[in-house]
Amino acid sequence: MEHNDALKRVLAALSNRNAGRALTEMANFLAVWPNSSQQAELDSLRNEYELMARYWRQGFKEPQLQALYDGMLHRIYSLYANTSLWRRLGGSPFMSTIYSNLMLQTREWSVANVRQELESYVSDIAMVEFEPANKQAARRDELNTRHYERMSSLFDYIWTSRTWTDAMATAFEDMLLSPTIDANDQQLIVSALTLSIINMFDMAKFRLLVHVYQQSSVESVRQRALVGWVMGRCFTLSRIFPEEKRLVDDMLEDLKTRQELTELQIQMIYCINTESDNEKIHSEIMPELIRNNHLRITRDGIEEMEGDPLEDILHPEAEDERMEKMEESFRKMLDMHKQGSDIYYSGFSQMKRFPFFQRISNWFLPFSFDHPEVKKSIDGLKYEAFLKRLLMSGSFCSSDKYSFVFAYQKVFERLPQSMLDLMAHDEVSMDELIVEPKNSEPAFIRRTYLQDMYRFFRLFPHAGQFDHPFLKDRELGHVLFFASPLFQNTPLENHFNKVAALLIRQKQYDEALRLLQRYSDTSKNYQYYMMMVSALQHSYTVQTDILSEVRQCYEQALQQKPDDERALQGYARTLFSQNKYTEAAEIYNRLMLINPEKKSLELNKMVCLTKLGQYEEALNTLYRLNYEAPEDDNTIRVLAWTLTGVGKYEQALLLYDKLVAKEPVTADDLLNQGYCLWFAGNIDAAINSFRRYLSESEESVESIIANERELIVEKGITEPEMMMMADSISF
Repeated sequence: MEHNDALKRVLAALSNRNAGRALTEMANFLAVWPNSSQQAELDSLRNEYELMARYWRQGFKEPQLQALYDGMLHRIYSLYANTSLWRRLGGSPFMSTIYSNLMLQTREWSVANVRQELESYVSDIAMVEFEPANKQAARRDELNTRHYERMSSLFDYIWTSRTWTDAMATAFEDMLLSPTIDANDQQLIVSALTLSIINMFDMAKFRLLVHVYQQSSVESVRQRALVGWVMGRCFTLSRIFPEEKRLVDDMLEDLKTRQELTELQIQMIYCINTESDNEKIHSEIMPELIRNNHLRITRDGIEEMEGDPLEDILHPEAEDERMEKMEESFRKMLDMHKQGSDIYYSGFSQMKRFPFFQRISNWFLPFSFDHPEVKKSIDGLKYEAFLKRLLMSGSFCSSDKYSFVFAYQKVFERLPQSMLDLMAHDEVSMDELIVEPKNSEPAFIRRTYLQDMYRFFRLFPHAGQFDHPFLKDRELGHVLFFASPLFQNTPLENHFNKVAALLIRQKQYDEALRLLQRYSDTSKNYQYYMMMVSALQHSYTVQTDILSEVRQCYEQALQQKPDDERALQGYARTLFSQNKYTEAAEIYNRLMLINPEKKSLELNKMVCLTKLGQYEEALNTLYRLNYEAPEDDNTIRVLAWTLTGVGKYEQALLLYDKLVAKEPVTADDLLNQGYCLWFAGNIDAAINSFRRYLSESEESVESIIANERELIVEKGITEPEMMMMADSISF
């Protein structure tokens, strides 16, 4: 949009610390999109800047000029950020409605009043115990209903808020660290701050989240704050806010922080694989589970199928085989879950249409049985005890727990009676099915919170109004935050290998390359160079001479491990691909000394010799290798080509006849047979062989001549003969 482009020019000027240009671009923007309060702030800033510039032109030396200029950049950024927020809210009917409703409320939004409300709720809930027993439940429900309404409004107030002053951020920080505020409320506030800072960087909110992560004694609050500042970072503004880099550098001195950041990075990578993982579950695992149990899914629910008595007599082992297959499928799914896959996403993604999820705050709300809508849904229902035990022991994120509660009645109406009987007798526990980490463990808290966030950004109908933190292709995107310059040349680099290796295992080569390109020279060890080889060879974004870069990586790896067989083999293959056959042969000599029993190394060296035209030298070794393994097709291929090279066409053709008789035929065998027939003077047979080769490959007629032109000339074949052969093959 036009206004977005204009604001981008303001941000570009700020990123270059050019206050004058930023003010000019902001004036241009407000001339088209007027706003009285922002115009007043702009006028004030321009007056101050012009005064500063006037004194400078007159030769005055202001001792505090640097601090004054930095402060002006901060204020211009606040004007830019608030203007961007104003345009975002105004351009979205959904956001505009939320903001308008907040402004219509008579509630006092001062920090002091917000804190008083939150502390009063905690004390009022505690005082319920002193009321008459017959009034306690009603009073508690009344307090909770009012409190959840207020928290929803506070959540909206925070994520739609303008940039904060340092004083406001400090006041909220005190609330988030205070033991007098309910931990669930603190978690929800942190999530609101996260949404706000994802949409627009705010140094005060960023600092707040960092301090809460460092100082909170409540693990669930700490982990949300960690996710918040990681997703909200903005290194592109480092020249305006160098404090961001200082805060991060201080945190990275702590080993625990580095470990948690590494775990978070891995968990976020699994998050973006959620839908592909669930596709695998639906296409591979679930069909096997359904096929091998005695349940049938119908329109009316899940039904048990009667066993076939005759089957038990004729095939008594069939039941055991079905059980083994079912257990194997279930084990595959559990293994995916243990590795970090979000195996519940697909099932619960269809259960987010309840009115509860129309409010943004409810997507981030820690699960509680005290929530008024939860109590209304489950009080007095059958199997309530089982439901509560299931939700407290299972590994569902809060969003899915709420979904389960609201879908509870319909789900259980469709279950077979045998399952209902088990639940009624309290004989089923999720703990027996899935062994989970304790709910208080940081990794578990962080994983389920990320799942809540992922569901919001993927499933909330208006999530497109927010900047999406789970995109891979976003510049310096949120997902691969290890690749941010913010973490370059820091102690966190010692953990880069673990993340890069995961990306390569998952075949996310472009993402791996982005991270590997952030390594400083001191972090480039053997593993780095070998991972770089893999990323370069499979990346879709590399535009340079890949083979040269790959060769350099192998050379660097071999400097650290000179006799590493894996690196030597890769290096030899790369040299061969670059037509450096002499050097490749020398590497194969080294490999043969390291592993003399490996015959393929000797065969590869012989291929190098044939490429160098040293056929006679290769022939005796190839005869021996063929004698030792007469059925080895690779040896036969090399021997046949070598015989062709030395002019022993009859012997070579016998070998080619043997190779092309196999099904399926290898295209290159047809090609080489064609050369041999041509050199032997059997033109028609050569033409047929070449035609078969073209039908089995995607090569062109021209390539047949071009690929071996040097050898063709060496065999005495003239250019007219080449042209006639090409013409004959084309028919």
